Amino acid sequence: MTRDTERPVDPEAAVRQWLDALAGQPAAPAVADPVVPTAAELAERMDLLAVPGPDREEVAAGLPDPARDPARWEALVRCHQRLYADPGPDVPSAAPDWPTAPAALGSAGRYFYVHLYVLALPHALERQRRLGIPDDVVAATFADLGAKLTTYRLGHGTGGFDRQRWIVRHFQGALHRLGRLQFERGVLDADATGGDAATAGGPAHGDQVLKVHIPGDGPLDPAGRDASFAAAREFHARHFPGTRHRHATCSSWLLDPQLADHLPESSNILVFQRRFAAFGSGQVGDDDVLEFVFHAPPGTADLDRLPQQTTLHRSLVRHLRAGGHWRTAHGWTDLP
Repeated sequence: MTRDTERPVDPEAAVRQWLDALAGQPAAPAVADPVVPTAAELAERMDLLAVPGPDREEVAAGLPDPARDPARWEALVRCHQRLYADPGPDVPSAAPDWPTAPAALGSAGRYFYVHLYVLALPHALERQRRLGIPDDVVAATFADLGAKLTTYRLGHGTGGFDRQRWIVRHFQGALHRLGRLQFERGVLDADATGGDAATAGGPAHGDQVLKVHIPGDGPLDPAGRDASFAAAREFHARHFPGTRHRHATCSSWLLDPQLADHLPESSNILVFQRRFAAFGSGQVGDDDVLEFVFHAPPGTADLDRLPQQTTLHRSLVRHLRAGGHWRTAHGWTDLP
């Protein structure tokens, strides 16, 4: 009896399979196909997306041409159609299940979804204009793509982008950055959070909520946080008047109550926690902590080599080294 062995991956077959999967997405002919931008237009789009300097040359060099690279161009067209296809009034919009490109494509694959969003930007900006979103909010919102390019390079040591599902929210107009925080229009999914907060006066399953996200580009100071919350209700009432938002929710390792055992009471993180009432049940979130704080992709962190420069660094690593786990917790708050 012989032991089964894994067959080596055929790089060309992997690329074909990936391209076929993207090209096989349902067509949406009502969505206009993207147009290859001029060099000047490309530079302007990368400016708005805050593409970092080290990535710009590779992004520009790898942008596919319909004539020279028809297979990759068709895959981009189908992703563009999927991004902007109207699912209908009774069908919730969901992030497409876009797989990461095979390693065999090299730089062209690592930047494939950056190319998608570069091509998709005109449609997204037109949507923002129709909604009357201020230019500063638009710029702050779309700059998140550049932030994800920065964290990719910190984690992998090379240029690339792997947050294609996350940035869908920005381009579909569901998420906006208002000062220090991001707010995403959505509904509470009690199955995902392990329960709702209806009995405590909070949101019930299926209620419209603003989901709070915390960009990792600065301190979580109370003044900036409060200003963001103060702006959120007025912003959404003005630009999305059809939906009333009474509550905001947050699902993050930053709400893990175990942090109170490791950080001083005056910590910005604990002050942020106290704004929310806990609900539901959390899941192990070690990978989120290691990636968000230390830029270590899942499965790559060496606890002995992680930075120990701050109280938060030391606390996070000490807890993991002792065999503990950090958890993603859920909280809700009334909108001011």
